[in-house]
Amino acid sequence: MLKSKRTLFAAKVIIISIVLLRIILFTISCSKSDNLPQAEQEASALASADSTDLFKIRFRPQWLHQAQFAGVYMALKKGFYRNYGLDVEIQSGGPDYPAYESLLNGSTDIVTLGLATAIAKTAQDHELVNLAQVSQKSALMLVGKKSPRLQSINDLNGKKVGLWRSDFQDLPLVFFQEKNLHVKVIPIDWTISLLLNDAVDMMNLMVYNEYHQVLMSGIDKEQLFEIRFSDIGYNFIEDGIYTTREFYEKNPVICKNFAEATMDGWLYAINHQDETLDVVLDIMRRNFIPANIPHQAWMLKTWADLILAKPTSIGVLEKRDFEFAQGLLLKNKVIPRKLDYERFYPHAAE
Repeated sequence: MLKSKRTLFAAKVIIISIVLLRIILFTISCSKSDNLPQAEQEASALASADSTDLFKIRFRPQWLHQAQFAGVYMALKKGFYRNYGLDVEIQSGGPDYPAYESLLNGSTDIVTLGLATAIAKTAQDHELVNLAQVSQKSALMLVGKKSPRLQSINDLNGKKVGLWRSDFQDLPLVFFQEKNLHVKVIPIDWTISLLLNDAVDMMNLMVYNEYHQVLMSGIDKEQLFEIRFSDIGYNFIEDGIYTTREFYEKNPVICKNFAEATMDGWLYAINHQDETLDVVLDIMRRNFIPANIPHQAWMLKTWADLILAKPTSIGVLEKRDFEFAQGLLLKNKVIPRKLDYERFYPHAAE
């Protein structure tokens, strides 16, 4: 019985000591905090905050996890979202989880989409808001194997061209129409096998993804006929960060913070590519997505080029890019009406 009382007494002493130690540490912490700049105090408070004190955001990329979305992964990994007061859940994307449809059914809050898709959906269906423009240069290409019958744009007449069953068809179709090219469009899914097996003469590719797959298949660049839309006056930029008008109007500061944290994540990813590649590969493996290290390294490096194509406009949707894309879509009757730039991209006024 005496031993039990001694044990209880000792436990109480330990508890009291711990409480006193915490009070001392808290006092020291507050004293140090008073000497920090206001911004650092706020960042420190956010970093130590419980996730229940943060604003919950569900983010869905428009495709499967890969280096295309490295900025989001690094913003989460390095605590940038938390520093902006956000608790971000990164959801799966791709064909099984369509980004735009997820916005409409309320299963996500913020997504990535191509500019043409976002303009078309806003003009025809539900209004979207661009929070940040990630890519500043079109990554879309048409690629085919060189032959005596395929060495110039005019040689496309009468050729079979594979185009994805998606909104990425818009730019090639507009291009064919403007150049008065009569091609046979072959709807395809996300594969390069038809090109490799000569079932199509050309197909659309992304420079950061399928183009590298073609090169990895053993075909040399010199053996390819390439049309890079950004090089021929069709810089139809793609990936941006979007949400619905309703969500934006309810949470304008939250939306701005998410966009800024994401672009901070991208700048970190660009400057720490080896570390970022490890994070990307880990996410892919945990989601049971085949991870090819050289391919993801190529993708990350290429995305750095796309983001830094306009170093003074990182994350910005420039009016000229918006108007160029909208003008092509209007001219070719892809959309029925003109949109207001500053409503579509509210940060333009800042």
